[in-house]
Amino acid sequence: MKKHINLIYISLLAVTMQSCLKDKFGISVSDVPATKIVELAPLDDGATTSINSRMKTISRLPSTLSATDTMTIPVYLGSTTGPLDHDVTVTLARDTAAIAKYNLAQGTNWSFFPENTIVSENLKVTIPAGKNVGYFKLVVNTLKVLSDDKYMIAYNIAEVPKPLSISADRFYVYYKMVVRNKYDGFYSLRSGGMTDYQVPDNVFIGSTTVELVTIDDSTCLMRDAYVYHDYPNSKDPNNQPVNGHLLWSKSGNAWSWYGYFCPVLHFNPNGNGQITRVTNYFGQPDPVRGRSAALSPDPTEAANSAWDPVTRNVKAYYLMYDGSFTGGWKGSKVWFYDNLTFVSDRP
Repeated sequence: MKKHINLIYISLLAVTMQSCLKDKFGISVSDVPATKIVELAPLDDGATTSINSRMKTISRLPSTLSATDTMTIPVYLGSTTGPLDHDVTVTLARDTAAIAKYNLAQGTNWSFFPENTIVSENLKVTIPAGKNVGYFKLVVNTLKVLSDDKYMIAYNIAEVPKPLSISADRFYVYYKMVVRNKYDGFYSLRSGGMTDYQVPDNVFIGSTTVELVTIDDSTCLMRDAYVYHDYPNSKDPNNQPVNGHLLWSKSGNAWSWYGYFCPVLHFNPNGNGQITRVTNYFGQPDPVRGRSAALSPDPTEAANSAWDPVTRNVKAYYLMYDGSFTGGWKGSKVWFYDNLTFVSDRP
């Protein structure tokens, strides 16, 4: 056993002579005597061995978006002999190829921040004398970042001064920027109901997944996730992927949705989760069919229309009005009860 330990120790020392240390042993190579490596991490005190430590998500509320939003990445010097007595300059580089690989592996479509959002990007990072960490700061303009935008930054260490070495598996990092309020997410739509007073063959679809998509700090668009993501050739009236609420047509034996209509849930700005209004994404009313939405006028249904802070589940009772039909309850065309069970945050 002692012989095996010695061999492993000798092997580790040999690795330190290379320009790029391969610290893939489940420990930090900086623990090896006389070794000094540079690594990137979301933490000021260095990286962990977990792959998840390469990824950090930065969340913003729409109201906090600004023309100068700073994303800070620690550049860490790992050393068992303590900090150096002189400044160390580390050169970073964008790693768009890493984003492409991430998208391929995850089935996502993240992209590096657009050039017109980059305010400042100094790829030379200084670790001051006597310190173990310096900071790369990317300043971006997030004012126009929307909740459906998927912007990410990815950087790697391109160069360090000799005799320092670059960590072989902690040399890169991803930072995501997401714009979300607390209601945003994927929800399972089950056990709800609807009544179309004009076309009774239109009924509740019974089982689907919807998204609540952030509009502002207390407002979300509610759209069907299935039709929005899986039918890219179908378009809504704004020539975008379909923002709509699915229903089932018994006469057509197929799912469908109401054109020019998609509900928007307005939660109480005080954060208690109560839904105070429901409106139509395409207008109140929309300019073509005259469709609009309103919270249920029934006091009990209105009181029960809310987001639960414990389960994150949502119940919403509301009406759809139509410019050409006024024969339903309170003059509406359709009564909806949407019962949403929280599934997950949106990626």
